[in-house]
Amino acid sequence: MKTVPVSLIVALVAFVVTYALTPVVRRMARRLGAIDYPGGRRINTRPTPRMGGVAIYVGFVVAAALAMVVTRPIELVRTAGAVYIQIPLALKTDRAVLGIMLGGTFLLACGIYDDLRGMRPAVKFLAMVTAAAVLIPFGLATQFVTNPLTGGTIPLGPWGALFTIVWVVAVVNIMNFIDGVDGLAAGIAAIAATILLLTATHKHDVVAISLAAALVGSAVGFLRHNFNPARIFMGDSGSMFLGYVLGGLSVMGLYKSYTAISLLVPILALGVPIADTAFAIIRRIRSGRPVYLPDREHLHHRLLDRGLTQRQTVFLLYLVSGGLGLGALALAGVIPIGVVITFGVVAAVVLIGARRMGLLTR
Repeated sequence: MKTVPVSLIVALVAFVVTYALTPVVRRMARRLGAIDYPGGRRINTRPTPRMGGVAIYVGFVVAAALAMVVTRPIELVRTAGAVYIQIPLALKTDRAVLGIMLGGTFLLACGIYDDLRGMRPAVKFLAMVTAAAVLIPFGLATQFVTNPLTGGTIPLGPWGALFTIVWVVAVVNIMNFIDGVDGLAAGIAAIAATILLLTATHKHDVVAISLAAALVGSAVGFLRHNFNPARIFMGDSGSMFLGYVLGGLSVMGLYKSYTAISLLVPILALGVPIADTAFAIIRRIRSGRPVYLPDREHLHHRLLDRGLTQRQTVFLLYLVSGGLGLGALALAGVIPIGVVITFGVVAAVVLIGARRMGLLTR
């Protein structure tokens, strides 16, 4: 008798649904006029449909719903006369899953409207805050933070709800900001979700495992269509939804963990977009520009301006995200620190070799 983990099935279903649905969404976006035309701060050289977040959302929801029904590993049973698959079914509901589904659906709808008609920054921000607040009555309000120096817990009391809202809105925005190069946001979301998946597996958190697996599958399924040269963009509907689920997952981990590194894991897993957003905010404040005003000075833009192609830029940022993610896993005790050191040495050798061979220039 062989067993197949539910998380693997969930990720595979999310991948297949998203991959198959994305071309349909691309045709729908063309008919609706949701298209990014070249020019301005955009780097695409041809008209490209957006609104790919719809496919990501459907793949995630279908897979997450499956995880609420399939409760235990699927078994391949062999008997003397037959071979059959045994699927243990039993509907299980979790308040956290329902909260993330509800808030994510609302934010996706706002993102679709933004992709089609455009939404004022203030209204979009209010939508993010509203979606983040939806998590509170479903039990996803962080009750404490940990002191990294002593390992003790600091109760937040009523401030826990505010912390949750601020954190989720921040993650939504950083995923929105990083979505500027083909395949970058989807790839980083997949990497970050994988880190959260491995951390949840280490802690035997079944609910978080299922949601993270669904997110990995849907992000990778979309990435096949979104990698350079992209045939479709995820749009705000996709970047905001991915950020919302990542934010909700990390809050779920904070709520269930009492370790001093509980907050460092999602921070490191999302290290690249967090750093990029922080630099963007500082840059805009120092220049006297509104924080929400887009520009062409993000990290990926700077790498492109230094001569890297889109694929080189994306692979480099994937590499950095992977390294930070491994560091997060080492801090969480999921993997030994030696793995991180080995990865760092190999990455350094690869980068030095690529530079000497001229692979990091046009």
